Amino acid sequence: MLTRCLTPKERKLIQEIEAFIRDKHRHSEGHDYSHVLAVLRYSLQIAEAIKEPVNPFILTCGALFHDIGRVYDEDGKLHGFIGGAITDMYLKSTWVKEEDACKIVRIVVRHTYTSQIPPESVEEKIVYDADGLDRLGLMGLIRGVMGKKGSIKEVLENRSRKRLRDYKRLYFDVSRQLGETLYEETVEIVHQLLNALEDRLNDINDIQIP
Repeated sequence: MLTRCLTPKERKLIQEIEAFIRDKHRHSEGHDYSHVLAVLRYSLQIAEAIKEPVNPFILTCGALFHDIGRVYDEDGKLHGFIGGAITDMYLKSTWVKEEDACKIVRIVVRHTYTSQIPPESVEEKIVYDADGLDRLGLMGLIRGVMGKKGSIKEVLENRSRKRLRDYKRLYFDVSRQLGETLYEETVEIVHQLLNALEDRLNDINDIQIP
């Protein structure tokens, strides 16, 4: 549960951070500004549904900053650490206390399994789950196939395996409840696309060349 409302001072800084993030993500593809907003929405939805106390300022900042490293890391393998460094530099230029800044930076670093540092705090786990949820469903599938190399079948089968892994790694029961329908949607779409691909191959094999 969210422990309190944001203060006017916090709201003002969040607006400044939002403008910064929106500008940096304007040319992003799969991890664009709409993804950032989706992760923030999921984060707040999870936070409101769980019993653990959640700091709304820490959570909101962490969700907004979570993929800033993607802007500077094309393959994404180090984007958690790169994003953490950028977030740290940004927050040092603000009034945010060092203790709170560290909590926000930890969210950014630990929101992705590529960092190989599991999330620990409730806010870290929430953003981790929220990011995973936005990889599910139609939009998540579209985001996931953008820029991927390989045959259509290879890409689709790879995405299907990864989305199952993402779903199984969710921390909160409410996250799994939110993700269940999205995961089922992912499986159904992949199934339909693979069937359509098979039909195309059959059609090609049936062509009568004069």
